[in-house]
Amino acid sequence: MMLRPTGIAGLDEILGGFSKPSTILIAGTAGVGKTMLVLESLSSVTDKESTLYLPITTSGNSFKHANSSFMHESIAVHPIERLSVERDPLSVLIDIGNVVATSQATRIAIDPITPLGSAFSEQERHRFMGTIDSMTREWDAITLFTGELTGNEIHTSSISHFVDEILYLSYENHTRYISRNLRIFKTTGTTNNHIPPKIYTFNISKDGIRVFPNLENKITHTDLFTRIPTGILRLDAMIEGGIPETYSTLVAGSSGTGKTIFGLEFIHESLKNNKPAVIISFNESPDQLIAEASRFGWDLHRYVTDGILKFVYTTDRIHPDEHLWHIREAVESINAQSVLFDGISGMETIFYGSVQVETYIHSLIGYFKHARVTSIFTSGTEHATTSRIADVGVSFLMDGIISLDNTMNAGEITKNLRIVKLRGTNHSRAIHEYTITDHGINIRGDEN
Repeated sequence: MMLRPTGIAGLDEILGGFSKPSTILIAGTAGVGKTMLVLESLSSVTDKESTLYLPITTSGNSFKHANSSFMHESIAVHPIERLSVERDPLSVLIDIGNVVATSQATRIAIDPITPLGSAFSEQERHRFMGTIDSMTREWDAITLFTGELTGNEIHTSSISHFVDEILYLSYENHTRYISRNLRIFKTTGTTNNHIPPKIYTFNISKDGIRVFPNLENKITHTDLFTRIPTGILRLDAMIEGGIPETYSTLVAGSSGTGKTIFGLEFIHESLKNNKPAVIISFNESPDQLIAEASRFGWDLHRYVTDGILKFVYTTDRIHPDEHLWHIREAVESINAQSVLFDGISGMETIFYGSVQVETYIHSLIGYFKHARVTSIFTSGTEHATTSRIADVGVSFLMDGIISLDNTMNAGEITKNLRIVKLRGTNHSRAIHEYTITDHGINIRGDEN
């Protein structure tokens, strides 16, 4: 038994690939993307494997016209009339066997399998599916079946008892979007010893199907002696030279305290030291952030051109799992070492589906540590007092917390910075006044 690529972006990370030989049922109700998935799987291997597609349809011509844009032209197609399937399924089964033998295909799709033997009694249908199973075992191929089944029907369907793997696709209609989900009901022979029993998000676009697996979060040991400078000299002196490598630090503050400026200065310092970086934003576009950084003499556009700075920004509503995937792609494409996540409080305005902020941030922090990325998160609070920061739901997940606050003093607004925590660091406990100058954040007074 050997593993072959599924041909579906992201799915190999979950399954490890499709075993050869094996039978895989792609189940779900109408319109979830079953046909597109099998066609994409076949199309992905046409340069290396012989492929065969057996659609059960009312008309071969109408099928070809409707699906030609989804399939590679070299896939062999043998349409089967649905009327024949219903009237004489045994003859159809013989016909399928002959077509497969002639084609010598190593990746085959029957779409859908559920009409075959549907007129039989339950006992006869079970025997009939057993015959199909015996036949497919002799093909030495990866055989993909689609089946129009609900989640409950999967547990009682005869075909489910014989296939090696079951992938169940579903979707939910919302006012302005469709959320698509994939669940693995059954799997054998994968490289993964254990596949988490969870629902994976996927989407369908002009580029095909993409499944979004879990982010890697095998946390590596943090070296407290390796410090990453923030670019704010007095602050670095207060925290023993900088933020420990791979730490995630929350910068929380009320409006106008300079949270984004703090993050941009951190990123600019990283880029100055030739360490690639990623900026994730919700409310401000890359152009806006580049323009804001230029006010302080930080030319971020140059680093974008050099290929060591990337932005993750979207104006469209997006599922949290897909957003995590975009972050991962950005980080790994340039081997980023620093990340600014600007605006935790803006997440829910762009995400759809069931948004659990703590779960999302926990996954992201775990991935950053795995990828050896040092990160700054910003979050708005009404007042950046210790009690208010505790109200920021993800504060307990962070390795460090820095509060920024505006206070009224003798009729003037002053800005104050306090290091609330930084694990493993003998940091300053005092409140420090700071200003925002033409060169960034400047902390006044003695850094000690």
